[in-house]
Amino acid sequence: MAVTRAQALVLLEPKLSEIWDDAYPLHEAEYVKFVNLMEAKKATMTTFKMTGFGTLRLKGEGEAIVSDDPIFGQQKTFVPVRFGLKYSITQEMLDHELYGRATALEAALMRSAIDHQEVLAANILNGAFATTNSDGYSSTGFDTLQLCSTAHTRLDGGANIANRPATDVDIGVGGLQSAIIAFENLKDDRGRPVRLTPKTILISPEDVFTAEELLGSEYKPGTANNEVNAVRKYGLNYQVCHYKTNTDDWFLVADKHGVKWFWDQRPRSEMWEDKDKEVIFRKVVQGAFVGHDDWRGFYGSSGA
Repeated sequence: MAVTRAQALVLLEPKLSEIWDDAYPLHEAEYVKFVNLMEAKKATMTTFKMTGFGTLRLKGEGEAIVSDDPIFGQQKTFVPVRFGLKYSITQEMLDHELYGRATALEAALMRSAIDHQEVLAANILNGAFATTNSDGYSSTGFDTLQLCSTAHTRLDGGANIANRPATDVDIGVGGLQSAIIAFENLKDDRGRPVRLTPKTILISPEDVFTAEELLGSEYKPGTANNEVNAVRKYGLNYQVCHYKTNTDDWFLVADKHGVKWFWDQRPRSEMWEDKDKEVIFRKVVQGAFVGHDDWRGFYGSSGA
């Protein structure tokens, strides 16, 4: 009995799916170092901000205990969108090609999906100092400000808080120390200290050697005075971000932060056939949304 076209298509599908599964991902995604991966359970995801209570008040003998209420703040809505790409290949191409091009095309489709994830997530860094949105990305948080600002507000009306320098600086000893101090002085919406631990410096490839010197030197980099490199005690590491477009930007990220990646649809591939034209199609679809609600946990500078 002759092998039919339909049977041939069935035999082709497992092979291409195996290529996808085996090759994805090619390496650990860069963006997992600075986003919280979450699953979107519905068409829109909404987070809400509120404070706890204030500090305890003095109670005099026979006096009533002071009452307090939480402060209710803003909402942030995340609306995941979907992205897709497809290619097609003719039966003649499948019949006559000798060099595994069908395999190469499937791997290329997979790489496009991975690349898109990195590009989408990099909006967090590339848009950290502005309020411009794009498909699948929102640049503002609970306080309607960009991720890195000198004027983040508090729900209790207290003093504004900065998570970027008043005058932006390149990454270096002084800039990194200032970023760490900003974390140490960080306050919540009731004015209480927030104990967030800085963990990762996000840099461009151009700053790799600077980061190595800052984090690995026993003595303070750039001096001949044998001063202790005090930054080492924090045990920081760094991540090179190849999708960051401004080579001067750098960021310090804490162990906890409010940057979120919502998966609406993890990469899904599919095959179908136009029997009349004898053309086989392959597609990939993925859906996500990236943004932040609370800015705490990030500190950034756009460079000098």
